[in-house]
Amino acid sequence: MPILRTVDDHSLTDEYTDLFELLRRRRGWSDQYLKEIESTEHDELLGLAEMVEALHDARTRGKKVTIAPDFDMDGISSGILGYAGLSELGFDVELHLPDYRRGHELGPEDVAEIQAKWPATRVLLTCDGGVNSHRGIAAARALGWTTLVTDHHAELAPGSTADVTVDPCRIDETYTHTGICGAHVLYQVIEAYARVHRPEKLWEIHLLRLFAGLGTVSDVMPVLYENRQLVRDAISIARLLRVAAPKTVPNSRGGFDADPDAIDVEQSILMQLLRTEPHHPVFLQAFEGFAIVLKAFAQAGKIRDIGDLDEGFFGFYLAPAMNSPRRTGASLEPCFTVFTAAGADVKLKAARQVIETNELRKQLVITHMEELVTEEQPLAPWVYFSNAYPGMYGLLANRMMELNSHPVVVVNRPASPDGTVSGSGRAPGWFDIITHLEPLDGISAIGHQQACGVRVTKAEKLDDLVAVLREATRVAQLAASTAGPNADLVLGPDADCDVGLDDLQPLCELVRRIEGLKPFGHGFTAPVVEIAIEPLGLRVDRIGSESQHLRLVTRSGLSCLWWNAAEEKADAIQSFVRRASRTELGTLRFTAALQLNTFRGDTRVQAVINQQIDITT
Repeated sequence: MPILRTVDDHSLTDEYTDLFELLRRRRGWSDQYLKEIESTEHDELLGLAEMVEALHDARTRGKKVTIAPDFDMDGISSGILGYAGLSELGFDVELHLPDYRRGHELGPEDVAEIQAKWPATRVLLTCDGGVNSHRGIAAARALGWTTLVTDHHAELAPGSTADVTVDPCRIDETYTHTGICGAHVLYQVIEAYARVHRPEKLWEIHLLRLFAGLGTVSDVMPVLYENRQLVRDAISIARLLRVAAPKTVPNSRGGFDADPDAIDVEQSILMQLLRTEPHHPVFLQAFEGFAIVLKAFAQAGKIRDIGDLDEGFFGFYLAPAMNSPRRTGASLEPCFTVFTAAGADVKLKAARQVIETNELRKQLVITHMEELVTEEQPLAPWVYFSNAYPGMYGLLANRMMELNSHPVVVVNRPASPDGTVSGSGRAPGWFDIITHLEPLDGISAIGHQQACGVRVTKAEKLDDLVAVLREATRVAQLAASTAGPNADLVLGPDADCDVGLDDLQPLCELVRRIEGLKPFGHGFTAPVVEIAIEPLGLRVDRIGSESQHLRLVTRSGLSCLWWNAAEEKADAIQSFVRRASRTELGTLRFTAALQLNTFRGDTRVQAVINQQIDITT
């Protein structure tokens, strides 16, 4: 490996020659730290033992349990996990379909719907919500129901009024790592029940880690401690439900191409295993449904090989698709039907509906983003007004946060200075939005610290909101200005680069070692690599079925892929390359994710561009 350059305090000295060791040093990933975050040891949640016994009373006395989940991906995961798990354990259990138009809290309307549909209900079990649902819990208790709450949101004073509440963020809780999702909380309850009362079912219950891990990634929980192995297990179980598309479609080369339509999910390893023993139909339907979801995404071109099934698929494809109905005003029913319907055809139809709704969501984001940047925004870049469907506000806030690199809130346009406005806020990891907004009079935030709903009692108080966001950003930017480069590694020919790109073999080893640290996510993010490439000799190709992508190939053979950028960026980059042949120019710089690509037995490193290219002259 070439000796790395020593340019500043952030580069290696002569005693270091390993890119991976440089990366670890800059990230603070010592051996001790990496060992500590792999620990799966955790406390027992308060109320867990009491809930286990309350559930046991329900099962032994034949009481009907109805599960009331939230409506986002964590809520869906929680609901399916609970429905499948309790069914397999012998409970008389039903699953309530939430209505996202009512908000996240369980209300009396939900209780009334449950009573009308399942009048024999005697136990209400919430998941991913309910800790602050005082009106809904009161309505259930008035009917004589036992109320059991599993949640992971902060319990607000005066506290939950349910019979038993299990929540790592309970007021009196001492659980060390509070960043576990709603599905993980319910999983711990069901696993504890099986361990005490149905130990012969522990293998089946452990398979439900698939849904707990999915909820963990989708709700952007820290991928640390007990969450790390949970996410790994979820990915492993998901891969056991994948079936490679058989090659049945003739091609022009005289061979055959893969045909995702011909996938038979019953051929997946896990479904074959599950079919060897008797299981409750609801339990089987949940896993068959997940396998069919994977088939639908393969048909949509999002899953091509088993390597595509990772935490990125959970977070960037599956979760956004399952969250798309509430973003667009579409029906939430397909998101549950795909895991609960009795027929495979019905499930596949539901999965396709979910994907179609997600495509609509993508188009709406583009439309409303154009509105945000072209219409008058008097409080920009901190607060933006939008006429979009309320479910879109969080997505829009997230996009604006990424563009501005600071916290952003998107709200509805107020009817008057005294009018109430509400919307969603998104913040980088360095800013806890709920904590900072809590002291403000007339402004409230509910949800998670980096993603929450925001409500302002009077529009005139938006100035106070802007002041908090502006000051926090000023402080963060001041700290960043003295913290050195944003990237963990800088590769290329420029003076501030750690190593050149003439020899790509060391990058292959770097990628392999980085892959060994997965999963990445909130709290343990993937390394940021900045790349500088010389335009002289750079090959610029348009690729993709519609020539919509760009591939930049350096003289040393490094392929840099830029998805969906050809229409907007190809001409400018090709012009820059042509000018480089006549005069000395600077480099093209961008951040990218490094990955390995194997073609015909040859493995090479490639870069996937994830940030706007800067042309440095």
